[in-house]
Amino acid sequence: MFGLTMLDHLGPFTTKPPVQALLLLTQRIWEQFHSGAGGQSRSITNEREYFATRMMHISEVMSLSLRLNASWGLTHAAMSLLRDRYEQAVRFSWLARQPNDEEHKKYLLYFYAKARSLMRDPSRRDDFQRTVGPLPQWVIEPLTKEQQEQFRAWESLDLRSMATKRDSLQRLTELPIGHYELAPWYDSIYAQFSSVSHFDMYSLELIQLHEEEPGHFVMDTASYWPGLLILQNCVFDIVQCFEALQAYFAVDAAQHFNGLLAEWLGLASRMEYPRDALPRMPAAKSEAQAEA
Repeated sequence: MFGLTMLDHLGPFTTKPPVQALLLLTQRIWEQFHSGAGGQSRSITNEREYFATRMMHISEVMSLSLRLNASWGLTHAAMSLLRDRYEQAVRFSWLARQPNDEEHKKYLLYFYAKARSLMRDPSRRDDFQRTVGPLPQWVIEPLTKEQQEQFRAWESLDLRSMATKRDSLQRLTELPIGHYELAPWYDSIYAQFSSVSHFDMYSLELIQLHEEEPGHFVMDTASYWPGLLILQNCVFDIVQCFEALQAYFAVDAAQHFNGLLAEWLGLASRMEYPRDALPRMPAAKSEAQAEA
């Protein structure tokens, strides 16, 4: 696994037992995903698996980067990465829970809208053609109003709305892992850490002078942040790896990942961080409710 060597170089902010256990748990999550998906080196037999594999590769890279940054106390970088991991988890889960391919089609078509927008500036087009070569015709040809709407349909739903609607879609299992909601994390993770990405005054207030010993001050974030960021990243890995196996690789992983979620909640109860953010285990429906 490409992350194992890098994880041999974690920093000093991982010495507390719950954080060490979280790092080991996160690594097991990804090992379980790769095992269920067919291994690190595997034959990809269809476009759906290839689609999910690329999304999961990017997500694993971001998860690994967050853990490394948090472990060395590079807290603002880890906060920005957690914001990205939240968005990845929401968008992936939105697609994984869809009853048909309509949202996947919107996602795929958005590539053309994005590529065309990058070439709107005539000088940018000239630079590209001079250094790379002729632009494809689909980049420069005029579009009908209907085509423009199709290409940009994916961006019509904002992330908060997507997270809320995702939580109300058909679950992939009635075990508690299927009931885990992502929308409640929007403000505390995406909105809060957007300030770090935008470099506004709120992001500055997250870092202060702390007196380590009499007369000696260090500029840093609150001491609980590295562990908390690793904790929150871990649960997004659990949810996303489970839904990837279930929705894209036809692997019934609900029981195993439900156990990983319970393990994560046990570790969360041992962490030192503001208790008003304590995660809770989602409740499973009764058989009668599930049938209804």
